[in-house]
Amino acid sequence: MKKLTPLLLTLLALVGCDDQPNGQAIPEVSDANCTLEEINQIEDRTARAEFAGQCSRRSGAIQPTEQPKNWLELNSSQG
Repeated sequence: MKKLTPLLLTLLALVGCDDQPNGQAIPEVSDANCTLEEINQIEDRTARAEFAGQCSRRSGAIQPTEQPKNWLELNSSQG
């Protein structure tokens, strides 16, 4: 049992080791890189999702609505 414990601890420590890098490097977030074609070229699914999320949260990505609707007025006129 004394020899088995260090062996088990060593095996448990090695189980978490991985020789492969953590995914693909993502490009810089910019207007040129945040196109659907560029996003689809990223092969690693996790890296693609992370990059698409960063593109959607960049400043200026969402334009303000020019003529916003008042949903209370729309609902009251129907009923």
